[in-house]
This record gives sequence, structure tokens and C-alpha cells, in this order.
Amino acid sequence: MRVKDKVVVLTGAASGIGRSTAILFAKEGAILHIFDIDEEGLKQTYDLIEDGKDKVSFMRLDVTNFADVKKAIDDVYEKHGRIDALIANAGVVRVGQVEDFPEEDYDLLINVNLKGTFFTCKAAVPYFKKQRFGIIITLASVAAHIGQNNHANYCSTKAGVLGFTKALALDMAPYGVRVNSVSPGATDTPMLRSDVTKEAKQRGISFEEVRKEFEEQGVMGRWAEPEEIATGILFLATDDASYMTGADLRLDGGWTTR
Repeated sequence: MRVKDKVVVLTGAASGIGRSTAILFAKEGAILHIFDIDEEGLKQTYDLIEDGKDKVSFMRLDVTNFADVKKAIDDVYEKHGRIDALIANAGVVRVGQVEDFPEEDYDLLINVNLKGTFFTCKAAVPYFKKQRFGIIITLASVAAHIGQNNHANYCSTKAGVLGFTKALALDMAPYGVRVNSVSPGATDTPMLRSDVTKEAKQRGISFEEVRKEFEEQGVMGRWAEPEEIATGILFLATDDASYMTGADLRLDGGWTTR
């Protein structure tokens, strides 16, 4: 088991990539603390875990509230005396043309995608520096690398996550801490399905037509399964990635090769 008895913190675990990551890390033996603002979805994730459930703890957490994030991270460290890996996965998507984009939707994107990642890392970085080892993994996106129709605001936040990750890697390297990101392409999650549904409604076309457009952006002709992204996250959390820092693992089905 590749992360056996490693203390791992994972945000955004209530569905999609976060849920698959939780299930995989539990199976691989991690001492896992999973968080999400969606308490019911989080409980469903916990219930779906079969292997390693006895090492998994879950708690509702709003990553936009730094006081709550700090308390959660503090509690994990106080319980175990270390944090081996932090996976800042919590994220949201909103779509629309810039001129029609509600300010409250942009605030949500910034608060969850950017500030949520910052808050999660801010709370954990002092412990990583103190222990002088550890791994930080953030979730960027294919949208951090390319433009997408109706996604200007979302793309801006994910590009911010990518820049944040690269700079943080430089800051943490003297402490023996590796910092990398993962950039998924179109992945079959509730979030993407909601995104596609909204875009289809805005454009007056069908869900399947928009889905086909997404599928054709890559070179593999399909959406990823969330489990395929989880395996990439697991790789970055193991010694197999021991010489990687400041890097971005693009699991995008070839989208950015065009």
C-alpha cells in the first residue's frame, strides 16, 4: 500500500474527484481526514469506503472560513504529530459570458478556488516547515492552461491556483516539502455535468451536444473517470514522485497537446 499510515488531509471529498481520491487513499492505507462543506455528500463518501474505513475521519468544513480551516488542520496535527500530505481539492465552477456574469458567482469562484486553496495551505504550512517534510497537492485544471468559451472567470481562478502552486513550491523547497498540482481535463463528475447542463441551457442546445464538444477537445474522445484523476493525485503523494516539485500533472486526455 503506497500511502500506508501516512496522515493525509483532503478537502472537497463529498463528490467527484475528491470522493474517488478518498476511496483510493483509504484503500492504500492512509490515515485520512476528509472535509467538505457538503456534509451529506461527505457522509456518502465515507459510507462508500470499504477498505481502510477504520483509518478515515470526516468533518464538515467551509474552506472559505480561515478560522475553521485552521482549527481543522490544527486538530489533525495535534492528534498525529505530523501531516504527511495535504490535498487542496475543494473547488467550484460557474459558467457564463463576462458581461452577464453575476458578481456573486465570481466572488464564489475566488473564495473557494483561490482563497480556499490559500487558506488550506496557510493553515498547514507552519507545520510542514516545522517538521521539514511533507507533500502539498493542489487542484488546478486544464482551464489553467487554455481558454474555454463561457469560462473566463473560472479559468482566471484556476490559472491563479497554478501560479500559487509554483511559487509555493519555491518557498517550501528549503524545508523538504514538495508542492505540485494536478490539472484534470473533462472528468465525469457532478460538477462537470452541472457545468454542461448550464452551458447547454444558456446556448439553447442539448446536454449531449455540449458534452460532445468537451469530448472532442481532447484527443482520446471521451471524458475521464474521476478514478483516473485520483491515481495521478496518489502518484504525487508517494515517493514515486520524489523528484517532482513545482510541477503540474496534466491529466487532460491530450486537450493541451493541440
